[in-house]
Amino acid sequence: MNRSSQWIRLMMIAFVMNGLGPFGLKVMAEKGLLQRYHFQYLLWWYVGSGVLSVAAFLAEGGRFAAREVAIALGIGAASFGGQMFSLLALERGVPGYIVFPITTGGNLFVVAAAGVLLYKERIGRFGVAGIAVGVLSLVLLSFG
Repeated sequence: MNRSSQWIRLMMIAFVMNGLGPFGLKVMAEKGLLQRYHFQYLLWWYVGSGVLSVAAFLAEGGRFAAREVAIALGIGAASFGGQMFSLLALERGVPGYIVFPITTGGNLFVVAAAGVLLYKERIGRFGVAGIAVGVLSLVLLSFG
């Protein structure tokens, strides 16, 4: 399997897993389950995502490098913190139509701004389309 298809497969897993986390929080908030099961949800969500990601990586013949493991752990810790604070905001009565657009929109803005400002990336048609789809998803999530 070539490097490009490996990259696409791993990015699709990241895309799906990243989107399902906030969706699960929204479902739990709507069902009134956050207070009782929030730690279990986060624990099993991150354990499951980690196991799936490592399995996909190893199935493609990947090898771990210390620097990459450290970066992955940092990204995972930041993601966990974001999910935890979103969960705590929902538990304290902040409506989902406020929590989700702020957390998701914040990620979208920070990543796009960092790419342009720090790495001097140019946003092409696909980048603009990705940002537009991200903004549209925020709008749809707010009304849901």
